[in-house]
Amino acid sequence: MAYDVNGTTTGVISDLPATSPDEVKGQMTRLLEQFVDDTPGVTDALLLSRDGMQQVRCSHMEADWADELAAAFAGMAGLAAGVSGPMRAKLPPQQVLVERDDALFLVTDAGVGRAFNKSGGSVATVLVVLARADANIGTVAYATGRLVTRFAPFMTTPVRARDGQSDGAA
Repeated sequence: MAYDVNGTTTGVISDLPATSPDEVKGQMTRLLEQFVDDTPGVTDALLLSRDGMQQVRCSHMEADWADELAAAFAGMAGLAAGVSGPMRAKLPPQQVLVERDDALFLVTDAGVGRAFNKSGGSVATVLVVLARADANIGTVAYATGRLVTRFAPFMTTPVRARDGQSDGAA
């Protein structure tokens, strides 16, 4: 099923995992595009590997720009994960927000999948969501968390909810 920003089923995308890497990428592309279409203020979305290679992008994104964003935000995700918190632990960030005059960028872990590595090994992924500068970041962040939850059937190791974190589902 497909879901709107509130998690309500809306249509045709199957929750069942695809069988081939190309089918997985195709279904994840459709999820990204539906997310962009259904989430107010969101303009683009990109799934990348932790090493900075684009894996899945909205069809209207230019490939060169997606490559540039993938490299930049993989580095940012790595830097954020390397920062010690108040208890001196290095934990992966739940979300990283970059606010600019022309856009908001939201970066979050998206799980580990095998469809993204031709040799069959697992690849850790990061999701980058781009939104207009005037978008409601709470709405965008909530919808982004829901999208990552919808990626779970396609991942060998989905992102797990951390203490105090919920996807909002009853």
